Amino acid sequence: MSITPWAGPKVSPSPPARLVVSLLAGRDRPRQKALAMLVRRFGRLCFVSAPLEFNFTDYYRAEMGPGLTRRLAVFRELVDPVRLKVIKQVCMSIEQDLAAQGRRTVNLDPGLLAPDALVLATRKPRGHRVCLAPGIYAEVTLLYHKGDFQGLPWTYQDYAGPELKTLLHRVRRRYLWKRADTKGKEGSLD
Repeated sequence: MSITPWAGPKVSPSPPARLVVSLLAGRDRPRQKALAMLVRRFGRLCFVSAPLEFNFTDYYRAEMGPGLTRRLAVFRELVDPVRLKVIKQVCMSIEQDLAAQGRRTVNLDPGLLAPDALVLATRKPRGHRVCLAPGIYAEVTLLYHKGDFQGLPWTYQDYAGPELKTLLHRVRRRYLWKRADTKGKEGSLD
């Protein structure tokens, strides 16, 4: 089936978003390797969180072992939201490169923080997720509404929890400063 491109009025570009990547691992060495690989692909970091305890599910335990912690990496340069599919593909490739005996040693969940939402990329299809490419889906994980991040019925407990939401508030404030500072010029704020 052939689809004719729309010839209507010019479409405005999407506002840039802040790239965030969650790095879930039981050991710090694979996580540090993954972080270095991400920096080579996506540029400098402006923030990396301390390890956050991950005890909300045993979903990853069989593959990655016990004692998992999550760190949130935030990248300096803002990105075009249409790149989320490629960003997820890069993260999947890094996971595969760092796998040991066919098992991931680090789980990378990239997302985009915009003024009104955190959107994560995932490989798991669900009714509330939008397909970006074969095997890659986007999910609005948190909405920013009335001054706070709001979880949705499908939001994972750790993303809806106070630790991650507090971090995301900080990241969002800096993101808004960066957007305001870069309108029409190169900015200096992260």
